[in-house]
Amino acid sequence: MSLLAFQKQFPDEATCLTFLEDQRWANGRYCPHCGSLKSYKFADGKLFKCGDCRKKFTVKVGTMFSDSHVPLQKWFYAIYLNTSLKKGISSIQLAKYLDITQKTAWFMLQRIRYSVEKSGRGDLLGNIVEADETYVGGTRHDGKRGRGASGKTPVVGIAERKGEIRMEVTENTKAVTLDKIITDHVAPGSTVMTDEYRPYGHVTRLGYKHRRVNHTNKDFVIGQNHTNTIEGAWSHLKLSIRAIYIGVSPKHLQKYCAEYEYRYNTRELKDDERFDKWFGFVNGANLTYRKLIGIQHMILAPVGVAPAPKPKRMKKERPAEPRKFRGLPDDDTLN
Repeated sequence: MSLLAFQKQFPDEATCLTFLEDQRWANGRYCPHCGSLKSYKFADGKLFKCGDCRKKFTVKVGTMFSDSHVPLQKWFYAIYLNTSLKKGISSIQLAKYLDITQKTAWFMLQRIRYSVEKSGRGDLLGNIVEADETYVGGTRHDGKRGRGASGKTPVVGIAERKGEIRMEVTENTKAVTLDKIITDHVAPGSTVMTDEYRPYGHVTRLGYKHRRVNHTNKDFVIGQNHTNTIEGAWSHLKLSIRAIYIGVSPKHLQKYCAEYEYRYNTRELKDDERFDKWFGFVNGANLTYRKLIGIQHMILAPVGVAPAPKPKRMKKERPAEPRKFRGLPDDDTLN
């Protein structure tokens, strides 16, 4: 579906509300407060009232749109662009398209990613799967890449050949970590393909058939033994981060992996089908800005007790330095 066709399908807010009702209440309207199937519609067509708990609600209550002041039409554009573009869209570009601030665009995109991240996965992967790990971000000042490089965040991936993919951001790539991820996402008795990395040596003990290729010896494909599927996914993921998002912090990396995972697992669908499927994730995926950026609640002093003033620090004067152009701000600067 082209962007022009998408615009014709959702020309106004009323059309978007009707579409959301059809998607969310395909099996019948229910109260988001108590779950009752008995409800009444007000004359304006937007507000409803539960016949049991007597609370009022709209179709947006209980979804990621519930406390947002952004019109649904702009939300729909953001969802369509984020799910249809192969490498995603940055908050800078989305802000220009929707005539909103970058902060709002970034928050919207993070909510879209969060809805997919918290939706849960489908069935376990099976048949022949490939397991591998990659390292995202960090610096290259030490001259190292991949394993052993400083400041990089490990991501473990499992891909079923001609099937779906799973990606997990981890703290390390030790055997206990890899074993748990494999058992969580791979059906028992499947064949697991890996490289020569030592922590994968436990795979056979977990009840899987294990095949390996030794990349150190320049062995990449031996018959059906290879990890080209998952390595191709790493290439696309890193290209998206470098080309579109510029940089991603470890705190939010799992959301970007979930976004890529969703597009990969729906690669056989058309753009409009992928857009419709996404609306199965809107329920209960309400992410607040405070939770997103990690602000903790302030600890207030007891009533009647004034907080002690903080001592002032003298600022040292530094000579002015010429400003250097460091490129466009990255998509993850608001974390």
